[in-house]
Amino acid sequence: MPFLNVSGATIYFESKGQGSHILLIHAGITDSRMWDHEFHSLAQQFQVTRFDLPGFGQSSFTGGTFSYTMIINELLDHLKIKQTYIFAASFGGKIALNFVLENPKRCLRLALESSAIGEWDFSEELQRYDEKEEQLLALNQYEQAADLNYHTWVLRDRDPKYFDSNIKKLILDMQMTAFTKPEPLSPIEEIQTAQPLSTKLDQLTCPVLIIIGDYDVDDFQKISAFLHQKITHAEKVIIPNAAHLANLEFPELVEQLVTDFFLH
Repeated sequence: MPFLNVSGATIYFESKGQGSHILLIHAGITDSRMWDHEFHSLAQQFQVTRFDLPGFGQSSFTGGTFSYTMIINELLDHLKIKQTYIFAASFGGKIALNFVLENPKRCLRLALESSAIGEWDFSEELQRYDEKEEQLLALNQYEQAADLNYHTWVLRDRDPKYFDSNIKKLILDMQMTAFTKPEPLSPIEEIQTAQPLSTKLDQLTCPVLIIIGDYDVDDFQKISAFLHQKITHAEKVIIPNAAHLANLEFPELVEQLVTDFFLH
């Protein structure tokens, strides 16, 4: 299995295919397995790389201070990739935005699915969710925390009878992998940028595609609207009947949107 040692972490990655490069960056409630469909399907036209962020999937935690941008740069350098398309989801979207702002010549086009931005006045609903998750994790009730995340972000208020049970199984498995991973022995801290991300969005020069499901959490509906307003070269697509991770619910549709955008 391919691993890369960077920032004190052992980072798991996979790369497949030939042609222009696509980097896939997963969401905070998942790991690189959320891209199972895209990784294999897009590799028929592109060279595609997916990886587990530190502390997720098969990647270990970092040591001391670290930077997601540094990790991505080292991964691309290791693969000898000068420029790439990027498709990122949720927390991965925030990471991608910071990376592109710091490395504008390295990203050709950026596709964001339900992207986070970091600085946001979150609703009472999400604040209650966050408190509940912290309580469950503090009590080592990992299965309940994983189920909370599944219902909050993926199922929403929909009837589970009409929902793909394989998506639930995947989400819960990815969550349990993260929750049960041994904690780092020493404190870790992400190196923060001097200027808040939300104040720099108008500096993005590459085209950006914003994807949002119409069943997504209201906060992320508003974040997608904010991104669409602030980013100069942005287009927005709403996926009907999809929640926070539209690619898991409608993989062919999202893949076609992203492919058309990258090849435009």
